Amino acid sequence: MQTAKFESDRIQVNSTKESLEIIISGKIPSGQFTMLTAWLIAWTIAGIYVISQAFSFAGDQLIYMIVWLGFWAYFEYRIGSAWLWRKFGREVFLIKENETQLRFEVSYGGKANAFKTEDLRNFKNLEKDKSQFVKSFFSSFWVVGGETIGFYHKGKLHSFGRQISASDADKILALIQKRIS
Repeated sequence: MQTAKFESDRIQVNSTKESLEIIISGKIPSGQFTMLTAWLIAWTIAGIYVISQAFSFAGDQLIYMIVWLGFWAYFEYRIGSAWLWRKFGREVFLIKENETQLRFEVSYGGKANAFKTEDLRNFKNLEKDKSQFVKSFFSSFWVVGGETIGFYHKGKLHSFGRQISASDADKILALIQKRIS
């Protein structure tokens, strides 16, 4: 097995005669991860405090607290998902002769989407089509998203490469095109 090292320490490429495997880690620098962890802890403590106090209110105040807790629960889920992705997440794109798999894993678990390799079409760098606002938003470390590589399978767009640079996306696309053709 041949491993190619990218300039980005988040990307690992394993190439053999039979397959091409691209692994993209969800990890971020430790300072950013520490801030994300602090945010998750503070948000959780705030929610627990409001839950403990919410039912001492009555009438309109109780309705306000219940609505606030709905927003809190949604963002607790989003922050928790981002934390798990940044701690344990990775994307795996595996091309074999007849089958290609795309997996988004957290702690090496996750469902693989399987495609017939011959049905994959129009690989492209999605970063070039995004507006500056979208690029800025999806490059934030607290967001899970910002896929940069897209392809079509039976008319449906699939994407991967969360928050990698446009130049890294181009390098990966060159490897994929070489493997598929």
